[in-house]
Amino acid sequence: MSKFETSLSDNSGCHITLFHDPEDPLSWVIRKWKKSFFGKKVELSRWFNSREQAEAFAESLLEEHRRAGRTN
Repeated sequence: MSKFETSLSDNSGCHITLFHDPEDPLSWVIRKWKKSFFGKKVELSRWFNSREQAEAFAESLLEEHRRAGRTN
């Protein structure tokens, strides 16, 4: 993980990070990671113009993961 990346969720089935480079104020990236045989790989990557938009999307991913967990 780079110094510009923050972990928002570290659940076993839903690892989500927020990436932001201070030199580019309009790049907020949410990435959802999936465990693989050799570590982890990016399952989903979305770009946003503000931190609020990115965090709202991350929260929706977490809620979706929680709902999926309840139905299994």
